[in-house]
Amino acid sequence: MNAVGRAAPLLVARDLAVTPPGAAEPAVRGCSLAVSPGEWVALAGPNGGGKTSLLLGLAGLWPTSAGRLELDGAPFGPDTRARFGRGVAVILQDPSSQLLESTVGEELAATARNLGQPEPAIAQAVARWAVALGLADDLERDPATLSAGRQQMVLLGAALVPGPRLLLADEPTAHLDAQARARVRELIAQAVRGGLAVVWATQDPDESALATRTLPIGARLPEVPAAAQGPAVTGSPTRLTVRISPPAGTGGPLIQLERALEVRIPGRGVTALIGRNGVGKSVLLAALAGVGESPQVVVQWEAKAQYPAIIALQYPELQIFEEEVADEVVFAAVARGVGRGEALAAATRCFRSMGLDENHFMARRTWTLSTGEKRLVEVVGSLIAPADLVLLDEPTGGLDPLRRRSLAALVTDRAAVVPVVVASQDLGWVTALGAGVVGVVRLGPAGAWPGQAPAEIEIDRAMSKP
Repeated sequence: MNAVGRAAPLLVARDLAVTPPGAAEPAVRGCSLAVSPGEWVALAGPNGGGKTSLLLGLAGLWPTSAGRLELDGAPFGPDTRARFGRGVAVILQDPSSQLLESTVGEELAATARNLGQPEPAIAQAVARWAVALGLADDLERDPATLSAGRQQMVLLGAALVPGPRLLLADEPTAHLDAQARARVRELIAQAVRGGLAVVWATQDPDESALATRTLPIGARLPEVPAAAQGPAVTGSPTRLTVRISPPAGTGGPLIQLERALEVRIPGRGVTALIGRNGVGKSVLLAALAGVGESPQVVVQWEAKAQYPAIIALQYPELQIFEEEVADEVVFAAVARGVGRGEALAAATRCFRSMGLDENHFMARRTWTLSTGEKRLVEVVGSLIAPADLVLLDEPTGGLDPLRRRSLAALVTDRAAVVPVVVASQDLGWVTALGAGVVGVVRLGPAGAWPGQAPAEIEIDRAMSKP
């Protein structure tokens, strides 16, 4: 171990318990760890295991319900954060909850300004991290208009510009494409070698492999047998045709194309949208769902839809409004004419396949769920509701391996009946859909996706106009 690694611990937790506001029981208890400068601690474990609650407790944002937390040898928590937490940076799981400024440049500089750092030093740090994170061309843009992945890069830059001693990050790469993830991993590894202490919740084994050590959080997941792949979807007639034009300007949410694209979506199967962060996957899904307008998109149904399209958004927090999970997960199905008992039974089967205690889970308050659990609720709610088109935006973001595998089986089963369109950075998961995949559509400028798609994916429904 090098000299930096032998430094005195910066953050120390002893037998810590953290209880989310409004919850009756701690989400995590009995946690002890010490993090020194130059160490990267990965928090790994199943969705709902308590990673987010622990991070919020370690950050001094939530009170701890038992144990002791120290920063630099002094008690640390909500009451002392203003005095002692100036060198602590926190990245939450939902980027939209932290973006406050009108431009990316202002967002990158905001924390450093709040800390009273000199403007010349702030400008230099903003320029450095904007280049390192690929944000130099976005400095004048409103961060609210960026894709989720680009927003995560902005938040990472805003956390690093002030030069923190400790970085606490909650799945900060969950929405990033593969190239951006690799860039972030290397930048964080460099910062750790320079003395930064990092506690990083992740589902990414590559990130855990780079960490100094990994701390498992939550109970061991039960073994769930891999479901058989669904039947191959062949010969299914076109259900709708989507025509996408190149952008006419540079303003507003855009779908990045260099030539017109025509996509024929069959009546069954999965059509996957892939592309780097910011190429417009979410814009296209919103247009297909009718919850967002895009002058680039024209949709033509071959026959009138009996049920409207349904979408599970990239940010599940934007959709949840019921108090209990049971009410939230069946809301769309019941609103579309399904009996409540039938809808609850369908949701129960889905949650059971994911290794969840469905009775306990369905009775939980939605605000006590982790982001991964909220995502499962919204995706399951979309899968069990009647719809002529199911749209899923990054459905595996932040999910643990068991839930990713179980969700693949559920999506494949649903796609045997109706068309499902999935936007995803998770090419391994798309490949795992196997025979259920009938088309892959690449969005983005030429050269944005070097190489070929995985051999397991049959590309037979994405047709580009000459």
